[in-house]
Amino acid sequence: MEIDSNGVANETKSAVAASPSLADTAVDGDGDVSMGIRPDSQDQEPTAAPTFTLTNGHSVGVQITPAKAADLSPDTALLNVADDCHVTRTLWRPNDSTVVVAVGETFCSLWKMPSSASPVQEKLVEGKGDSICVSAVAWDPTGQKLAVATYNDMRGSITMYDVAGNAVDLLPEVPRMITGLHWTESGTHLIVVASDSKVSELALWDDSVRPDEFPSPQVIDGSIYDLSWLGRNEAYASGNGTVYQCEVDSSIHISKTFTSETDRPWTFIRCANVNVSSVAVAASSAAAAFWIPTHDMHLDGAHEGDITAIELKPNTLDQPQANHPLVLASSSTDDTVKIWHIDLDTKRFDCIHRLFLGPSSPALASSFSPDGYALAAASKEKLFIWNSQRGGTAMATWSVPGTDGTKIEEGQSRLANGHNGDAESIPDRSLAWDTDGKRLAFGFGKQVCCLSYPSGDK
Repeated sequence: MEIDSNGVANETKSAVAASPSLADTAVDGDGDVSMGIRPDSQDQEPTAAPTFTLTNGHSVGVQITPAKAADLSPDTALLNVADDCHVTRTLWRPNDSTVVVAVGETFCSLWKMPSSASPVQEKLVEGKGDSICVSAVAWDPTGQKLAVATYNDMRGSITMYDVAGNAVDLLPEVPRMITGLHWTESGTHLIVVASDSKVSELALWDDSVRPDEFPSPQVIDGSIYDLSWLGRNEAYASGNGTVYQCEVDSSIHISKTFTSETDRPWTFIRCANVNVSSVAVAASSAAAAFWIPTHDMHLDGAHEGDITAIELKPNTLDQPQANHPLVLASSSTDDTVKIWHIDLDTKRFDCIHRLFLGPSSPALASSFSPDGYALAAASKEKLFIWNSQRGGTAMATWSVPGTDGTKIEEGQSRLANGHNGDAESIPDRSLAWDTDGKRLAFGFGKQVCCLSYPSGDK
């Protein structure tokens, strides 16, 4: 299938030209097709762009006469966060768009960015020359504590910091690297994932109790690549050929084990409640495959390259999940981000949008805004923001400084949260929305760009 410069399939363009009904449809000011709405109608919301099913089973959203993407360059803050290490992750403080955290393999810094003053950096971890590795970072739901996991001398430890950058607590050490810190969406429970190539442990920390040691962990043979909470008492973890359903009370323990047909590593996992049913969606990076073990659904060949990220579209209060399909975004080294509708009843994966970043522009990170309205993706040299419902042409873009004909400095990491030995090294790129979905932190090389996203057209 050939794609033009706007990421629209040539097969689809032919279908548009051959369709009299499409030729008669209205086009709004954004260049989107308004099916059945006259140009003089002011009382109706424009509908989503139409989709066409292609011969390969995928469908592609279409825009006619697309509007030019807005350039976000005029309203940005560019932070030089490191001297000799690359940014691997960025995250905003919950409910606070003036505090962002930048993380690399040997550093963790907290940046305060008041509107009336220059950004101020608070260095939390600076591991120059002492073999300290920052392995995981997470804010608690209230934004009062930042948990930072480090690895040194074959042991993992977790330090809690307040928003001023002061160390306020030190958790018990564990005898392996901490690869994941996962706070529940509300409450004081933190799941700690400690993993190596042979054994993994899932431990539960209740920050309101602060025991002298972790409760007995759930021990699992092999690696755990990712974990996702589902409510307050359930979580799912993914490993090699396996997804584990876990119950959480005073500790964490496996309640059910799902085994896939192959022993491939399930790199990512995300969860949702649909019609009071628990849904877990896993993806294998190198195999470019999806698996929904809770509903016995599989899809191989979702992309033509490695999957670099997956994310379920957030629910909104006016759009309950029970009345809408499950929407999944997946980014890949095949230069695309795809948006999927997942029908659990018919067990179908339908690709409704194929978003093209450009030739030789792998999608290295992607993220929905908290309200699900926008979808951001990053290539090595550029940031894109789309309307997640319309797809088509990006609404806004931002280019990494110095990429016009010059080579930018690159950091390298592996997929699967840093410990999938089968994946090839790719440049680090990180995306994080603030709680309101109005600011986006884009980590690249040794810098973080904080962009204000104009949301007046929502």
